[in-house]
Amino acid sequence: MKPLAVVTGASSGIGAEFARQLAERGHPVLAVARRDERLAELAAAAQAAGHAPIHAMALDVTAADAPARLLARARELGGAGWLVNCAGGARLGRFIEGPPEPHAAQVRVNCEALVALSGPFAREFAARGDGVILNVASTAGFQPTPEFAVYGATKAFVIAFSEALAEELRTSGVRVTALCPGPVTTEFFDVSGATRVRRAPAHEISAAACARFGIEAAERGRVIAVPGAGNKLLAATAGLFPRALVRRVAGRIGLQSLGYARS
Repeated sequence: MKPLAVVTGASSGIGAEFARQLAERGHPVLAVARRDERLAELAAAAQAAGHAPIHAMALDVTAADAPARLLARARELGGAGWLVNCAGGARLGRFIEGPPEPHAAQVRVNCEALVALSGPFAREFAARGDGVILNVASTAGFQPTPEFAVYGATKAFVIAFSEALAEELRTSGVRVTALCPGPVTTEFFDVSGATRVRRAPAHEISAAACARFGIEAAERGRVIAVPGAGNKLLAATAGLFPRALVRRVAGRIGLQSLGYARS
């Protein structure tokens, strides 16, 4: 049997697809999220389909004891070979509008929890000489993102952290991948707080396609994985222009890059 895959943010969207597809590929999955009823549905569907089992674990990844509890549960299930950090949140809109707490919460889940969970699993993988850490970032991390400033900054952190960790672990047998999609069709936009009308842009992809791309990239050992030709071009060229120009262009586009009407 293939090694256990721990997937956070597994109750919906890309995280749920990671859990489904890894189970379909023969990996038992420890699916982690706060909404246990969604996880139970995911586990039941895997069982009905005859896939590897999905084990549900209701957990807030920002809790102080989350890393220890998650590692202990993974060991009970035979030990993990994959860690997929997909839990995340976003708050769209101008930073100075609305309360600051939702923005701070983004940092806790997108950055702090990801680092806290990666530590014990990275050490365990390195000691064994094998393992995969797949962190979900975004093309938003390649340049400043006015109107979703904190979200883009957290994803820039995830990209930089993943690259540094990949280099530190380069000779250990542990592979680290940062998956950097553009817009993906999920609940992300429904809970982001944006109030404008949105139409999905032409380059938006499904959660299933995004997860599939990420799994295959991690299996090949790619450190930065960007789905879609347009997104690849953005990632490759964002650093070639003066920062002032990049900021100005990003500021003019703002949330329109995600399909929202101009304010």
